[in-house]
Amino acid sequence: MRDGSEFGAPPKLPRPEMYSLRVDSRVAYRFATTVISSRFANPANTSQEVFFTVALPDTAFISGFLMEVSGKVYEAYVKEKVEAKKDYDQAVAAGQAAAHVGLSARDSNQFTVSVNLEPLSKVTFNLTYEELLTRRLGVYNLVINLHPGQIVRDLQVDVFIKESGNITLLRVPELRSVNEIDPEEANKSNTLAIIERTSPSEAHILFSPSPEEQQKLGESFNKDKDIKGLGGQFVVQYDVSRDPLAGEVLVNEGYFVHFFSPTELPPLRKHVVFVLDVSGSMEGRKLGQLKEAMFAILDDLDEGDYFNLVEFSYSVTVWHLDLAAASSVFSPLNLHQYDEDEPKPHPGPTPAFPATPEYIAKAKEIIRKMRAGGGTNIHDTLKTAIRVAHEGLMNVTSAREGGKVPEPIIVFLTDGEPTVGEVRPNKILSTVSEFNEHPESAIFSLAFGDDADFVFLKRLSLRNSGFARKIYEAADASLQLRDFYRQVASPLLANVTFAYQPGQVEENSVTRHKFHTLFAGSELVVAGRLDPGLSTPGSWEVGGSSLDGSTVFPVVRKLATSSLERMWAYLTVQQLLEQHEAQNEADSRPYLDQEENITSTSSMIDDSGQDSKEKALKLALQYSFVTPLTSLVIVKPNETSSVDSEAIHPTEDGGHYALPLHGGNLYGNVGKY
Repeated sequence: MRDGSEFGAPPKLPRPEMYSLRVDSRVAYRFATTVISSRFANPANTSQEVFFTVALPDTAFISGFLMEVSGKVYEAYVKEKVEAKKDYDQAVAAGQAAAHVGLSARDSNQFTVSVNLEPLSKVTFNLTYEELLTRRLGVYNLVINLHPGQIVRDLQVDVFIKESGNITLLRVPELRSVNEIDPEEANKSNTLAIIERTSPSEAHILFSPSPEEQQKLGESFNKDKDIKGLGGQFVVQYDVSRDPLAGEVLVNEGYFVHFFSPTELPPLRKHVVFVLDVSGSMEGRKLGQLKEAMFAILDDLDEGDYFNLVEFSYSVTVWHLDLAAASSVFSPLNLHQYDEDEPKPHPGPTPAFPATPEYIAKAKEIIRKMRAGGGTNIHDTLKTAIRVAHEGLMNVTSAREGGKVPEPIIVFLTDGEPTVGEVRPNKILSTVSEFNEHPESAIFSLAFGDDADFVFLKRLSLRNSGFARKIYEAADASLQLRDFYRQVASPLLANVTFAYQPGQVEENSVTRHKFHTLFAGSELVVAGRLDPGLSTPGSWEVGGSSLDGSTVFPVVRKLATSSLERMWAYLTVQQLLEQHEAQNEADSRPYLDQEENITSTSSMIDDSGQDSKEKALKLALQYSFVTPLTSLVIVKPNETSSVDSEAIHPTEDGGHYALPLHGGNLYGNVGKY
């Protein structure tokens, strides 16, 4: 009998080791440039594939990538997506290895590249990305995803912050789970983070856990016991001092950035139309979480606010809180038996109800009894919601007598795609634009779960002065909903306009400078180029409608000590891409022809969706930003290297990972959702 080892499986190869992971993030005036450097070693006597994967913040643009193998450095370059694919195909045909990184529309926050590492050799990956930090609920959040998948001997995160004003709040919460919100996050600090205040306006944060500390952190985060090391999001939160009633303009080398975030304005009254999906797919936990969130949200309504409840599935119900039998029900059978040009039947004005304890209790009782079932009638629902927002305040005495009319806000939640009545997204968007002129009501969309059409909802909100958010199916879904509502709960100003004197700014260089609403805890940012003959701006101002009526705010001018050019380029490209996305090539209607929206006649962004795409592409190539229109290309001779930019697969916990084109294991996931 022979030795069984002759027929046994070959010995298991030692996997490639990530022995160093360094993150250097530098924030200058809210604009963050982050460099992730990762080093791998192949301890085996045979070649092995190494994967470098990073999860980026949704709003970040990759702006640089290089790879060092066997002492040679290979630097990527940015090309138009179509041209990049051609270069990639030609390199492969010539027998060279090529890494072609394209950000898919669905998972534009994922970067993956692989290299076939020779025996006993090393490789270094360096990735740079840039982002403008957004102020939400009174703080800026810098989020760095860390998921090496193993214990790293040398792991270090350095964050340097330089601001124009004093840093008034600075905290580093516990390492954040990538899957769930911790409601007590503000009360928990990362004890391994070292915070150094180098000056009133500057700070340095260092996070460098030892291998033993990484092991402990990993045990508390990783459900999969085979995965070692830490995994989660390293977060730095901060805020700065500001004039309570004035904006701030920074100037440097011909560029300016204008920040506006007043802190001492009383909130406007608001009329919130809650539009809730109760179709069959909402049955079970999702509906329960929606009810839980709505109970808390209703309690957060302020005195003087008004609200309505709209429930929809196959039909649409506008609830009358005084008399349930008087509630309006729209059925597609009634609505669609008429010719398209004929007027559709609809009831008289539905009253908006004051946010008193009595009406809040009645609304909670209606929500408590909601049941899921039926299809998803989005087209008729949005028409109905706009009518309710427009007509619902007719019963408000102060509105009829010339008092302060509450700011109309539509909060639209759905977990699916349209299945009843009109189901074509472009037709629905066109109808909404016709009904919601100017737009009068801001529409904020919530995509609940993976089945919701987030692309459609994002276009809907971009066209209607709002924004869209994903609500992930998880235990904390109700907390996600509440956090979303808190962002729009306190409007401070309506119809906000940044006014710049003629001859002081370069024509067509100014980013979006007219906004529907400013909310408490947020910040509006405008950037542009000064006229070549002007060294410092003159008398600029911001105007808007406050609780006290039309109000004008002055600005405070400061000289920035670092360049503002890339911040201007970033903001310009981002807004051009949003305009192009809202327009969509399949939609023939011009996007946003009202000056209150994302563009204006004096903005560099005009009303042509195709033109916005061309401008975004030109700037992205000039400043080496990887966007949905551009790709990184790196060609490396005589090695096998590949990237999968298409096969992005969602995991059950809502995360994403890239599968290699040719199989193999994933090593070194630097960041993962």
